[in-house]
Amino acid sequence: MFGTNVSVGGAMRAMAATACEELFAAYGVSLRVSSDSNRPFDQIVLCGVLGFTGSQLRGSVLLAGTEGPFAVSRPAQGQVRDWVGELTNQLVGRLKNRLRERGAEIAPSTPVVLQGEHIAPLPRHLLIPLMFDCDQGVVLVWVHVETTPGFELMPAADGREDAGTPRDEAIFF
Repeated sequence: MFGTNVSVGGAMRAMAATACEELFAAYGVSLRVSSDSNRPFDQIVLCGVLGFTGSQLRGSVLLAGTEGPFAVSRPAQGQVRDWVGELTNQLVGRLKNRLRERGAEIAPSTPVVLQGEHIAPLPRHLLIPLMFDCDQGVVLVWVHVETTPGFELMPAADGREDAGTPRDEAIFF
């Protein structure tokens, strides 16, 4: 039986914030944590959703934003829609690496890309997005996670909640 786990959810949120900033920085977009993350957001957004499962935790990541950050970060000409799916995949890959280092294994699914207004997940409990501003627009990230009873992540080697492999270091498996 899976259920809400506040400590794992908080750790995943911290890991996702760092991973998202690093991901966009790798493609030349500097994100800043929004100073007003409670502001209403009703612009048309692009959104990638990717679920993941594991023996002790499961959940989903929703990466959304205005078109600007996605279009500017795209390394080659192509459809922004495809790039949103790829960034969502890379974001969850970064979370997967961080989770592995803390004793949890997950298997991501394939990303789904959507476009619309007022996009938000419908989790079983209140889920507040991470909101980032940048010169090109806004990026939002929701992380929903459920765990088996009693599951906790191992402490990070460096003691940080958001700890993980640096973005420029490769892990082969």
